[in-house]
Amino acid sequence: MTNWSDLPIWTGVNAFAGAALGASFYVLLKTQPYLVSRSFDPKYNAVYISRFITGVIAGVILATAIGPTLDLSSGPGKSLSFGVLAILGGYAAEAVELILQRLVEVLLAIVRGDGSAQVQAKVAAQQADKNAKLGELVPELEAARGDDAQFKATIHKIRATLKKTA
Repeated sequence: MTNWSDLPIWTGVNAFAGAALGASFYVLLKTQPYLVSRSFDPKYNAVYISRFITGVIAGVILATAIGPTLDLSSGPGKSLSFGVLAILGGYAAEAVELILQRLVEVLLAIVRGDGSAQVQAKVAAQQADKNAKLGELVPELEAARGDDAQFKATIHKIRATLKKTA
C-alpha cells in the first residue's frame, strides 16, 4: 500500500501549508501590539500581505530547495521535516533571504574565482610600472656622477617613484 505522505505532491503541499502557517504566525505577532493598543492602521495592510506572501515563498524555498541539501539525518536536525523547515522559513523570511544571498556569493566566487589572480596581475603590473620608471632614471643617475646637486635630485626622484607605487 502506498504511503500518501511520501508522494512528491504531498511534500509540496506540506511545505506550502507549513510556510503559510509560519508566515501567518509572524504577521499575527507583529500586528498584535497594534490591535491591543487599538492603533492598527489599515493603510499598512499591503505591507502585512506582502510579508505574508514573502514568508510563504521563503518557507517553500527553504523546505524544497535548501532543505534537501542539509544533512538532517542525525543530531538535533533529525526531527526537521519539510513542514517544519517551511514553518521556519515562513516565519524567518529574512533568514532565508540571507541564505540565498550567501549561496549567490559562493556561486559567483566559483564562477569568477577567488580574485587572487586579479590581485596578482595588478601587483605585477604595478611592479612592472615601477621597474620601468626606475629604469628611465638609471641613465640620469649615471650622468650625474660628477654633479652632486644633480645626483641628489635624481636620488630624490627615485625615492619619490618608490613611494608612489609602493
